[in-house]
Amino acid sequence: MNARALLLLLSLTASQGVQAEGGFMAHLRGLVGLGHKAKTEDTKKAPPRIRVAPFTGGTGSSAQQTLLKELRDSREFFVADADEKVDFIVEGTSVGGRVDGRLRDAKGKDVFRRSYAAPGLDENLKALTDDIIYTITGRPGLATSRIVFVSDHSGRRQVYVCDAEGGEVHQVTHDKFGAVSPTLAPDSSMIAFTSYRSGFPIIRLLDLNLGWERGVTDTPGSSFGAAFSPDGTHIAAVMSFIGNPEIFVSDLSTNTAACVSDSIGAPSSPSWHPDGKHLVFSSDDGDGPRLYTVEVPFKEGESSRLYRWRTGYQFCTDPEWSPDGSHIAFTTRIGGEWAVAIKPYPNGRVHVVQKGGAQHPSWSPNGHFITYAQHGQLYVHDLRSGSRRAILNGYSRITEPRWMR
Repeated sequence: MNARALLLLLSLTASQGVQAEGGFMAHLRGLVGLGHKAKTEDTKKAPPRIRVAPFTGGTGSSAQQTLLKELRDSREFFVADADEKVDFIVEGTSVGGRVDGRLRDAKGKDVFRRSYAAPGLDENLKALTDDIIYTITGRPGLATSRIVFVSDHSGRRQVYVCDAEGGEVHQVTHDKFGAVSPTLAPDSSMIAFTSYRSGFPIIRLLDLNLGWERGVTDTPGSSFGAAFSPDGTHIAAVMSFIGNPEIFVSDLSTNTAACVSDSIGAPSSPSWHPDGKHLVFSSDDGDGPRLYTVEVPFKEGESSRLYRWRTGYQFCTDPEWSPDGSHIAFTTRIGGEWAVAIKPYPNGRVHVVQKGGAQHPSWSPNGHFITYAQHGQLYVHDLRSGSRRAILNGYSRITEPRWMR
């Protein structure tokens, strides 16, 4: 690596006050299953058995039925009837949509008691469901998770967000020149996306709670393909202000950036390892895009170390590390069409998840599912069973989904 790329710390004239909130994301402990061809501890063990007791209060009956549905849909538990032996019992009260939940173990000991006072009953029960899942399994639930994606439903490509079931769809950008390549901050407080309002691609930040929108940098050249670090304090992206496009890691609190790629090709699509110390990205040096991994330097004087990661395919892009760092999903070409594939990291056999035009894979927070776009529709694919379903269609052409991490 030449001196130009050795931890090139450059001051970025970012708008003041742009800083992602949120603490360091905990390491996720879920194991990833790859359809019927691979077995994991999750598939060998019987799922925990749980019972939902009748809820009291004016909206108690509705709350109980909704919670039962959420727990069954999660596929994390065996939801038992009243007379069956169980490992855990959920009790609660719901009045006017507010929910007070209690989780007990088989011996009657309290595991937790929590109250949920969001405006909507469904929102409160989704939060309770995810708390139950995380407390018992150690894996994040999906009830409150969100997926961002790009659609031209409004006539121009914009960023939208929906829940894990394809519901609660909201348009979050209204950029005159379009918005693409969205990514969610770990705490879901903001998104980064690529805008063309300056005539060339520029990364912008949008706070989903406060509504403000600002650029990441005012430096010349283009920037695109942003990815938040696991703790939300850095962004990895392609930037070209030093000449050739390179992968840079930008510190959102100090407005500095480090070049980590030093390539002669066209890098794209960086993705963070959950340890926050490594990146995987695609780069085309003239013979088709390949995947590379790099160790990210965070101290002045440290150099980045770049490795070619071989998949067995000549065309690979859109890589994304699984939540536990054990696999990488990516887009490739098979038979002249896009396909989504997964390979264990660092070594292992490639598993083709979906052929026939599937692309832009993104992992669910628990590592059990992948979302991707295929023929303009948004799919969720269960890696344990191999089943899949379209969660959003008839919404014009959908591309570039990214699941909240």
